[in-house]
Amino acid sequence: MEMAGSSRMIIATTVLLLVLCHQQYGGVQLNVVASASVIDMVTTSDGQSTLKPNAKTDANAIIRAAFNSTIVYTRLAFLTDTFGPRFSGTSALESALDWIKDESENGDGFSVKEQTVMVPVWVRGKEYANLISPRHKSMRVLGLGGSVGTNGHPIQAKVLVVSSFDDLEKQKLNVSGKIVVYNEEFVSYSETADYRYFGASRAQQYGAVAALIRSISPFGLQTPHTGSSEPTTIPAMAITLEDAQMFARMQARGQDVEIELYMEAHTLPDSPSRNLILEIEGSRFPDEYVIVGGHTDSWDIADGAIDNGGGAFVSWEALRLIKSSGLKPDRTIPAVLFVNEENGAKGGQQYASDYSSTLSKTSIALESDTGTFTPDGISFLGSSKARRILKYRGKELLAGIGFGNVSGEGVGEDIYYMCETGVPSDLFRGVRRYHHTDADTIDKISPEQLQHSAATLGVWIYSIANLPELLPR
Repeated sequence: MEMAGSSRMIIATTVLLLVLCHQQYGGVQLNVVASASVIDMVTTSDGQSTLKPNAKTDANAIIRAAFNSTIVYTRLAFLTDTFGPRFSGTSALESALDWIKDESENGDGFSVKEQTVMVPVWVRGKEYANLISPRHKSMRVLGLGGSVGTNGHPIQAKVLVVSSFDDLEKQKLNVSGKIVVYNEEFVSYSETADYRYFGASRAQQYGAVAALIRSISPFGLQTPHTGSSEPTTIPAMAITLEDAQMFARMQARGQDVEIELYMEAHTLPDSPSRNLILEIEGSRFPDEYVIVGGHTDSWDIADGAIDNGGGAFVSWEALRLIKSSGLKPDRTIPAVLFVNEENGAKGGQQYASDYSSTLSKTSIALESDTGTFTPDGISFLGSSKARRILKYRGKELLAGIGFGNVSGEGVGEDIYYMCETGVPSDLFRGVRRYHHTDADTIDKISPEQLQHSAATLGVWIYSIANLPELLPR
């Protein structure tokens, strides 16, 4: 997942919901609301009925089908093992998209649309960094996406460690000719990621020769996290949390810290790629939409099982569960497998542009891009009236498996461009770990967690697609 600024996503705390009774599905304990006849009589605060008579039965059918399958894990393991990293502009990504299209068409019976997207092509090349003084150490580093290289030769310079942008401003007279190291404290992903995106450009303003940014993570295991950086004329790298803190200690005790770094990073002309769009047509309102999706690309050093193969595949699976259960939503449900979220979000922008005429008829856009571990619910950005409707539906249809929470005001990167036009938007909430690192591999996820995520998404989108009207804006 890539965020260019802190305004795009806020992750809220979990809301605890009341358990009313229990049922057993596929060996998994579910807590299910007792009586459909009671549910049918419940209305929202404005008197509008929110559930069809068979809503609970349909939701349970989706949940039951999900918990009796492990297809997402099987497919995701094949994808990551076979194609590896799927960075924009690479043949690996295009081969992976070919396989996804074939599998969803021939395996599931979907007709898949391909939407052409021109994507940026950034090439990492060789890179390294070494601590030269006060001792020698080979550092674990990752160049930041969009960074320039070092013009064919290493850069060696003294280091200035800063703890924040405010600290950089205070020390701006000492920056010229230095390598600026950001040792920022992790606050939240969306807020702290501003250092990765803007750190190099801020340091460049005061004459820095390079910028090293402490990896955006609440913990470290000597693992650098890459991500995009605002284009500048100086190289930018991610370093480990451990190294950033060590350099800060060295500077605090008066030691001169000197680093040598080398990067071959460069940018090539844009190349064509594509969004893949799977769809179930609405039975009553085919020209109204409920959108779900995730992105298929990953960083060049990551298999991208978590970020975001899992998110894309549980979106795909949510549609498969609805289709295989014989359910027919009132509104059309497209699952958009976006491309190029990581270093440009061109897929999200292209979808919002090409389908602009449908956005006024789109009830909601829901993105899965914060991990497919045990789900937590959704983070919603929209009207208070729409939030009340979603909270009710989450409580009645998903409290039984604990994933019906609605809190926060989150927006994913790919659906951000639809949200800008007024489309109510959700971010499917999980836990972000390992992303943007070479530790983002399939072994971190369990088959059960993936199916739980797909069940949750399936219930959400099918339920919203069957609302009497579009969600209020």
